[in-house]
Amino acid sequence: MQHIRYFTIGCIGLLLLAVIAFGLLYSDSTSTEGWVEGVDYSVVEPATRYRSGSPIQVTEYFSYACVHCSNFDPNIEIWSDKLPTDVEFTRSPVVFSPAWALLSRTYLTLEHLDILEKNHSRIFAAIHDQGQQFLSIEMLADFVDGHGASKIEFLAASNSPAVQRRFEKTRKRARDIKITGVPTLVVADKYIIPSSLDRKGMLEAADYLLDKERTARMEKQNNAGLNQKALPGANDKAE
Repeated sequence: MQHIRYFTIGCIGLLLLAVIAFGLLYSDSTSTEGWVEGVDYSVVEPATRYRSGSPIQVTEYFSYACVHCSNFDPNIEIWSDKLPTDVEFTRSPVVFSPAWALLSRTYLTLEHLDILEKNHSRIFAAIHDQGQQFLSIEMLADFVDGHGASKIEFLAASNSPAVQRRFEKTRKRARDIKITGVPTLVVADKYIIPSSLDRKGMLEAADYLLDKERTARMEKQNNAGLNQKALPGANDKAE
């Protein structure tokens, strides 16, 4: 019986060592390989070309109607405030229904009037904390009235050609890159981070992809410099 007990204890010990070793191996593999394309993010095809020296764009596709976007908003506000100067964060409202179209136009109107800071969080709170429903642009104009713009100014801006063009452009872009859920983050107009990740995971994946994009741009710039130097006469002095 004592031999059996020692054998059992030995087996348990070996099993625990195997579990620990597997955990260490998995942890090391995860930290080395980073995030996995096709699992944690996808690639936009074809990717938008960028101008040399332009900041790396991070776009949050969202809707005021989405409770997950409302819950995510404080996290992304903190994250975006700490971004380095080579990154530009923007939001783009999506349209999945007529009600969402109304809220998309509202966001673009606030952006056009430069009064987002005074109203962005208010609208999220009104819808998801206070249960308020906005069924028309007039109701939203009443809500915004006195918070950076008057009702008349808001209605005029919402019907302006500039807001209409912006509305069509953002709607088309979301269709083109196949945004199917929100919140979704898009890095460098190239990498799509889906809402299936949790809030922390989305932001960590964004950090990883920002580093990936920086490295790719730096390599491209270095290669362009080497190619320039290799051109005949590139190093000749002017006479």
